[in-house]
Formats: sequence, structure tokens, C-alpha cells
Amino acid sequence: MKIHINSNFFVPGLEQEESVTISAARINLCGFLEELARMSPTPIEYVRPGAATLDPDDWEVAINDIPYQHCPDGLQTSLWDEDRVTIKIMAFGGG
Repeated sequence: MKIHINSNFFVPGLEQEESVTISAARINLCGFLEELARMSPTPIEYVRPGAATLDPDDWEVAINDIPYQHCPDGLQTSLWDEDRVTIKIMAFGGG
């Protein structure tokens, strides 16, 4: 299954890629984000263990331009071949 990725940062482990191929026949958003974390050469945590939602202070995630929170199954929403997942890291200013 091929999932396209948009982000406002270089996804660790996929710096030159715009998509990732997952060997699983089915995967949900949570599993996909965990798979991306495993691909990373440096520790990154998209989903905290046991969490039902992402920390909105850290991440903004959408499936095919729909915020995952608006999907009926949230993080458990199934992804399909050629879906697009957008991952944005939330940046905070300081001084």
C-alpha cells in the first residue's frame, strides 16, 4: 500500500520521499504514524503510547485534507492505497 505524505518538516528517515510503501494490506492512522516513527533514525513520537488523540500542541494531522479529529474513527481511521497523510509540527515562537 502506498501512502503519500505532506509535511512542513523533513520526516526523519524519509527526507527525500513523498510517499511510503507499507507492506500491510490494511493499516489505520495510528499504526501508520507508529510505522513512520520506527523508520526514523532518531527517536520521534507522533502518538504517545495508549493515547486516543495526538497532542494538538505537537502535531496537526489530516487524511486527504480532512483533520483526523473530524474522521469518525479518529486515530483508528483506516488508510487506503494512495491516501495522503499531512503531518504538521506545531511551532511556537519565543524570545
